[in-house]
Amino acid sequence: MKVLTYNVHGWIAPDGGANVDRVAEVIARAGADIVGLNEVFHPLGEGALPALAVLAERLGMGFAFGATQSSEPHPAHPPYGNAVLSRWPIMAHAAHHLAPAVAYGKRGLLEARILLPSGRPLTIYVTHLDHRSEEVRLAQWASADTWLARDRSRFHLALGDFNALAASDYASAGALERLAAYQRERDWPTPAFDLVGRVMKSGYEDAYCAVGGAEAGGATWPAEAPERRIDYIFLPKAAGATARSCSPVDEPAAVAASDHLPVLAEIDV
Repeated sequence: MKVLTYNVHGWIAPDGGANVDRVAEVIARAGADIVGLNEVFHPLGEGALPALAVLAERLGMGFAFGATQSSEPHPAHPPYGNAVLSRWPIMAHAAHHLAPAVAYGKRGLLEARILLPSGRPLTIYVTHLDHRSEEVRLAQWASADTWLARDRSRFHLALGDFNALAASDYASAGALERLAAYQRERDWPTPAFDLVGRVMKSGYEDAYCAVGGAEAGGATWPAEAPERRIDYIFLPKAAGATARSCSPVDEPAAVAASDHLPVLAEIDV
């Protein structure tokens, strides 16, 4: 089974154009069976093509959408949130809001139950956590984990743009200083590395590290010259699933499609 996580940047490519065609090309070339999407506007608005539905149709996949922000704060924009694409039937889905809701954007967790060809159900959780503060991310993960705990004894996946930094990706003093400078320039809190460890303590493993990902070799943002790994696919350790491979999709089509590189994992269930 191939699983992809992809932040599609609100359907806007780095050059400012619409990226639905480019995203479709990247996903099709990857051969993904299940895809988690972040930064999704759905639908695009009155009279506009529903990009998510168009993308799903072109790929021959079903889709589910979970709004984290309604159009009320920004009437010019449609609802915004996370989505799932699947080659296999999506039996049910639900959108959960994550606390705390910060002033510059609510965050959420999309839960989707998918019927695998074997007849076995699989639950996918897709999220996009706060991009500024590790303290807020930790609180949002704690909120998300109350939903994920129901599937702790069953195989499921947690994936998306966690905006989290893994300490192993910043092993050198130079890498740490560049990261700290980036935070200071934006008046953001000092970088911290607690969230990935907290996810691990909840019983998960990072698919990229599980297959021996090279130090700092899995960076996903910015796509053109990746500096940091913030997009993850997590597997429950106790569920008997194995990541066979996991890496960013670093190819020209992906660089042209979004400001994030997608991450593709092949998983034995």
